[in-house]
Amino acid sequence: MFLKISVLLLGLSISYTLARRLPLSLTTNEKIQKLHSESLVLAEVHQDTSTICFSYYNPKLNLITVQYEVDYDSCISAYETSSKQVENCYKSARESIETSAFQSCSALYACNLASNAYNAFECASITAAEDAKIFYAISANATDAAIKSKSDYSRVDTTRNVCVSNAEKNYVENTSKVYGLLNSCLLGNDNIPVSTESTTTDFTDWSTYDE
Repeated sequence: MFLKISVLLLGLSISYTLARRLPLSLTTNEKIQKLHSESLVLAEVHQDTSTICFSYYNPKLNLITVQYEVDYDSCISAYETSSKQVENCYKSARESIETSAFQSCSALYACNLASNAYNAFECASITAAEDAKIFYAISANATDAAIKSKSDYSRVDTTRNVCVSNAEKNYVENTSKVYGLLNSCLLGNDNIPVSTESTTTDFTDWSTYDE
């Protein structure tokens, strides 16, 4: 019996180890840590229910961690896609500024290739006046684009943060729920589960249950 309990405790430890790959804010969540510790203690005290309870709930804890990783990766993938879309949206504007600046500077530089000093200075005087208009337009366009792109990037960042926050919220709520059910099972307060549910269980629905 001691061997069985050791194996089950190892399984729970593996579940908790999988969670170690999560952000620090989740692995140090006070509620989850408390429930995890309670499970270890209850497993030692209630060895008669440990085997079936751990066999039933350990896979669920693992799946919640896996689901969080899937959700998190989805958030980051969507964020990267949106960021690239913003970049592509302003690509032509950046190229236009680069082209205008290069042409203006090249024209002014070419003045120095004039046959004599007078022609060089005359060329520079006229070209610089035209360049001033061009650079003023560049400044105005760049300022407008900077304001718009900042807003777009902010929107993308906010969407990512909300997505990650929801994934973390689901993880904490679902993990806490399963630990609560596991501990209740160990105490014999609920009917002992007789089979393991499909691995496709939608854990996010559990967050609507009462604590």
